[in-house]
Amino acid sequence: MTQRRLSLGILSTLLLAACSPAINAGMFQPRAPQPTVNTLSAASQRAKSVVEIKWSNRAQVLDLHTSGLDMFGLDARTRTVRARITADEARQLQAKGVVFTNTREPEMERGSLPPGYSTVAQIHQKLQAWAQQYPQIVTLEDVGDSYLKTQGKAPQNDILAIYISNKKVTGQKPTLMLTGGVHARELAPPEIIMKLAEDLISKYGTDPEVTSLLDTREIVLIPVVNVDGRLAVEQGNSWQRKNLNGPGVDLNRNFDAYWNFQGLNAPSSWLRGLTNPSSETYSGPRAASEPETQAVQAMYSRKKITMSMDIHAYGDMFFWPLGSTDKPIPEVNFYKTLYNNTFAKMGYAGGTSLELLYPTSGTTDDYGYVKHGALSMGMEVGSSFRPSYADVENAWRQGRQHWLTMAKAAGQAPVRR
Repeated sequence: MTQRRLSLGILSTLLLAACSPAINAGMFQPRAPQPTVNTLSAASQRAKSVVEIKWSNRAQVLDLHTSGLDMFGLDARTRTVRARITADEARQLQAKGVVFTNTREPEMERGSLPPGYSTVAQIHQKLQAWAQQYPQIVTLEDVGDSYLKTQGKAPQNDILAIYISNKKVTGQKPTLMLTGGVHARELAPPEIIMKLAEDLISKYGTDPEVTSLLDTREIVLIPVVNVDGRLAVEQGNSWQRKNLNGPGVDLNRNFDAYWNFQGLNAPSSWLRGLTNPSSETYSGPRAASEPETQAVQAMYSRKKITMSMDIHAYGDMFFWPLGSTDKPIPEVNFYKTLYNNTFAKMGYAGGTSLELLYPTSGTTDDYGYVKHGALSMGMEVGSSFRPSYADVENAWRQGRQHWLTMAKAAGQAPVRR
């Protein structure tokens, strides 16, 4: 079959999908976090199809991403990347001579959560239970509100964090912060964070390595940052990425760190997706406009974060600042050593976002470094937005020691205050 016939077939599918009625997301149960599912996102979900793009060089990847295309699953070995596209975007790709074929992400078509995953309500219940059962090492805190809660639409939608450390050892300790669930459709990161929490809490006092870590360091964990978006996923909108402020804001482009490449000598073409509200990378009306972003930013000052890792999915990558350049920062050797001693051993690629994927700004991991001098990083785990729970457990087993090594390194990080 010729490429033209393939592309015309995709266009037909997309045009038919665009005419379909919007998804009926239903109502959320009372006394549980209950956002109103973003109807624009639900409707657009039906009007898009997944394609696999064959790219020829990095310049083409950069152009595709900065145009606002919803891209994921980039594979440098096969020079392919997946994307969800509308009929208009399919035409634009054709006009550029981009080679793409129709494909599927079957796991995204099954709605709700795969077996084994915890809901937001269950995650929050576990955090509360740990704080009650282990008060000597666990503190629970409501660190912020979701967008819908700030609008009076979802009073239960709090952003919760736990702090794990031996409270009898006082004074300022090196602090590692892990955040997950910034992008709602990425299901593995909150589970990885919860498994780390359970491991540390259950083994304190019996495992010498864990005990030493919690005596000398503090671990700050925010399993689900984008509560509204994650609840939309739980209700069947499996592709939801952004928060639920209007058409949605990509929280990982909304941080006050070179937001929209401000202060950088970046080409204007890099702003195309960031300034388009319908794009999955829309950065919002201004830096740190979203309450979810503000909640994470505040943690750096309140807890004096030494090191941080924002966990995403997917692609098995380990990022360090800055996302907009391949020019090394002064601390690059520390980052490289940490990477080589940890996730490089699992086959993860390492570098800046520009080196591994495409340019980014206003990201969670850049913010800690730029504004607070923390050793901040990002990560893409796994090979799917919603892997089987067995795959999550396997990733945790393979990575457990690396997370402990990360916590140890928090006490050695070259922090700039």
